[in-house]
Amino acid sequence: MCTSSLAQSSDQIRVAIEYGLGYAPLYIVAKKPEFIHKYLPGAEISIQHLAGGPAVRDALLAGTVDIGGLGVAPVIQAADKGVDLKIAVGMAFVPTALITYRDDIKSVRDLKAGDKVNVVSSSSLQAMEMKMAGDAYFNNPSALDGNMATMSHPAAVTAVEKHELTGEFATPPFIRTLLREPGMHVILGNKDFAAANCMPILAAASGHFHDRTKEYDAVVHAIQDAIAWMNANPRAAAEFLAADQGGTMSVDEWLAEIQQPGVKFSAVPTGEAALAKFMQKIGSVSKAASYDDLTWPNLHGIGGS
Repeated sequence: MCTSSLAQSSDQIRVAIEYGLGYAPLYIVAKKPEFIHKYLPGAEISIQHLAGGPAVRDALLAGTVDIGGLGVAPVIQAADKGVDLKIAVGMAFVPTALITYRDDIKSVRDLKAGDKVNVVSSSSLQAMEMKMAGDAYFNNPSALDGNMATMSHPAAVTAVEKHELTGEFATPPFIRTLLREPGMHVILGNKDFAAANCMPILAAASGHFHDRTKEYDAVVHAIQDAIAWMNANPRAAAEFLAADQGGTMSVDEWLAEIQQPGVKFSAVPTGEAALAKFMQKIGSVSKAASYDDLTWPNLHGIGGS
């Protein structure tokens, strides 16, 4: 699926995304050609799923993909290192919830050595929330580092259901999937910390793709259109996702995911600079990047933060 960027023709756009509802705008652009063809007739889009923001970031920097859906923390880390990678357009606010089946665990304070919870990657928002919890409850941002496991959301859901993993720090639709199971309950979430209430899911691009102005602009506009379409036609979006995903979830289930509290699709990212400040506080980055540091110019001056 991936080809060298040097061999790539201008009408080929390669997309990488993580797993979850928040990536739907970019997924829809990749799967419904009319969105990109409005701006770039004849364009062909390939898509691949990767487990974790660092994997998407590395693919963008290696030039094996052009546009990537990922969490914001890996972009903040890239900015700290002076890497040529920035946010191209926002996509979604989604809730996060650390879910476990263990009756004896009511809070992260109850996690013992050997209790592992999935955070997808060491630089995900969920990993940062674990560090926020460590800072708040133990006065040590690293207090819960030993409790973190990293795997894809689908793999973690299965592991928790089989009681092979203590918990999963989930996003939609995996939150509902787990909470349908008896005994599952939430012990932590983004609502618990102000710095976690940022837009966690974005589309980013390297300078190489940003310099391909025609293609870059087309993808950004297509994602904006997909967001507008989802917001105006949530049932149509749910019907598409239900059909495309092979009926693993019904139309009504997808609609409930799209319309649940805490989910908002938007092209304007907010809260990113606040998360960068927290990451600087705990030493995850050496300096706190500003909103403009983190974004390409098309996102400047439109109310982001």
